[in-house]
Amino acid sequence: MIRSALFASAASLFLPLPAALRRFRPATVPAAAQPAPAGTRRLPRPVALGDAAAWFHPAAGRRGVVIAGAFGYEDLCARPALTGFADACAAAGLPALRFDWRDTGDSLDLPPEADRVAAWIDDVGRAVDWMRRVVGVREVVLVGFRLGALIAAAATRREAPVERLVLLAPPNGGRAHARELTILARLTGAPIDPTLAPGDVDIAGFRLSAATLAGLRAIDLEALDHCPAADVLVVGEADSPATARLVERLAATGAHVDCEPFEGYARMMCDPTASEPPLATLRRVVDRLVRPGLPMPVAAPRRAPLAPPVLHGDGWTEEALVFADGLIGILCRPADGGSPDHAAIWMNSGRNHHIGWARQTVDQSRRLAAAGVAVLRFDFAGIGDSPARPATPRTALYHGDGRTDVFAALDEMERRGYRRITLIGACSGAHQAFHAAADPDPRIAGLVLVNTLCFVWAAAYAVHLSAWMTARPHEFEAEVRAASGPEDAPPLGALARLLAPARSLARPILAGLRRVLLGRSDGLVERRFRDFARRGLAVSVVLSDGDRAVEEFEHHCGPGGERVADLSGLEIVRIADADHSLTTVAARTALGDHLLARLAPSADADRRLTPPGADPRRRA
Repeated sequence: MIRSALFASAASLFLPLPAALRRFRPATVPAAAQPAPAGTRRLPRPVALGDAAAWFHPAAGRRGVVIAGAFGYEDLCARPALTGFADACAAAGLPALRFDWRDTGDSLDLPPEADRVAAWIDDVGRAVDWMRRVVGVREVVLVGFRLGALIAAAATRREAPVERLVLLAPPNGGRAHARELTILARLTGAPIDPTLAPGDVDIAGFRLSAATLAGLRAIDLEALDHCPAADVLVVGEADSPATARLVERLAATGAHVDCEPFEGYARMMCDPTASEPPLATLRRVVDRLVRPGLPMPVAAPRRAPLAPPVLHGDGWTEEALVFADGLIGILCRPADGGSPDHAAIWMNSGRNHHIGWARQTVDQSRRLAAAGVAVLRFDFAGIGDSPARPATPRTALYHGDGRTDVFAALDEMERRGYRRITLIGACSGAHQAFHAAADPDPRIAGLVLVNTLCFVWAAAYAVHLSAWMTARPHEFEAEVRAASGPEDAPPLGALARLLAPARSLARPILAGLRRVLLGRSDGLVERRFRDFARRGLAVSVVLSDGDRAVEEFEHHCGPGGERVADLSGLEIVRIADADHSLTTVAARTALGDHLLARLAPSADADRRLTPPGADPRRRA
């Protein structure tokens, strides 16, 4: 099976051009891969659970669903699927609540000395209590995915008694989960940060401290000594001895336990952008929760007023927003409101939702707000938490509708009193910012373009992205088998050597396609930069040394950007020892320092380098 997956991965890199484009252009995002179209559902409502950010998917049913997600990189990959799952629950009459653990996502950070595992168990308890007390449900189904499954089972002892429990891809214990995360850190291909302390684990910039890992290792589901719920569903690896042991242990506590295979797990977790949602698996879970033979509670729910979804930090406040036709974002403002002339909008990179790779969009937004700059970070339609529009393309990250969303965000910021706004984006987000700024809108004050891989969307990019998105799920599936499968599976090093020839052969072919199909786009990019200078925009082109974005920029603007480097208001920033996504602490700090120097009011210069609560080395 590994060999066939490898062949599929390699073959997809050499698709004939017409075939690649046929598959690429008409493809749409599957319905359960993302939030449903805005016109077909009730939009989720942002809520605050103490210091934790959450989203409530309303429905009239009396059985509520609380969804406890994964940590960090795994959450990035699974976010669209779990948001779609919450939508499906609500559509079936089950009100659903999903939340971010404290110290992660949009939630507030914990003090450095805090016990993260205890805090996360408390987060589950708060969510379950909120569903009973505020929504008024009579029965709660607690659904935990990966880390969430581990914490959810532990929380049912005291903090979160529930009637039903669903464990999605559960580790059998914290020790197993720590080992799996260590393997995942290698499979992501992200650089290992040199600041990583002994005993810590870093997965694509999301860090778990040795103390937190020790707390997780103390949770052993195979030694569970309490009944977590009367009815338990385990959705895990089929024919796995570990899954069988977990089911046996749960049954021994007195619970009624069913077990189903988690089809499509590896393909969902391959990468946040290439992720393929496990539609059939999640549909079966929803169907099980509403099946006719499952008794429903009889008392009608009551509904208490929802608290304002505002979180307060050191020098800033955050409010979750639903605006335009259902776009979802977080507005992070200075505590004193800030100046109407110092604001920014931060866009998605790839399909990472609005927290960003390594949670850097959250950290940078809060750092900027503490220095006087209001920042709206939001999801484009069909990405992250925002609902898709009908027939949203699979390439929504480069779709023309993105400009519509940018102007909707500008309208929202103007409505809230902000007049001059800088557009910030990395990779596909930079592409959208660049093209939105072509409109001479007086509200756009500047651009920060980070590692732009594509200035002008064309057939060559369609081939490259289609090939990669097709290959990555196969490749990751094979890597997972090699890392955790039977003894006769090839080791990771051998797997990499098998894939290397396909990659090395594909690279010059794709580069040649770019040269042939793109040319210089008739000088469009250079003309745009000159127009930005004429209009007085402050433009930053931020590049990681050695990244393909350097080649892209020089392709349009000459070596070192020489044809635009002297333009008024344009600054070219090079970050050494940085990958494309700015995974390491040093790379993220370099970007943050530049943003502060570029955007923050001069009166706050003394706060720029050490803003309160903005240490990017923070560990969960």
